[in-house]
Amino acid sequence: MDIEPITYYFDFINRNAITVKQKQPFFNWVSAVFPDDAPMTQSDENNIYLLREMDNNQKTRHWIKNNFDKIFSNELNDWCMDETEWPQKRTFKMFSEWFDIEVSSMVLDLEESPITKG
Repeated sequence: MDIEPITYYFDFINRNAITVKQKQPFFNWVSAVFPDDAPMTQSDENNIYLLREMDNNQKTRHWIKNNFDKIFSNELNDWCMDETEWPQKRTFKMFSEWFDIEVSSMVLDLEESPITKG
């Protein structure tokens, strides 16, 4: 029996996506760094990181475990560029306590224009 390929309505790109969502310990850190601002309790903005396409989500999660500090540093830098204010002994356990991670194995491009890097 011949199996027809699935037709996608949008082009997919050869990347996996990681959505990083801050949790309460991150908000506590932001509030401690900026005590004069209103306490931060949530964020409607999440960063999405693209990485090379992997065979499965388990491999992507393994990549995250090996490279978490790059993501952690970027998340901290988004709020405070003074690295002396950052937690200095960052571990994967701490990363997991500060952020929820969602892995997407299929990234679809809804636009006709080419993707560019800035």
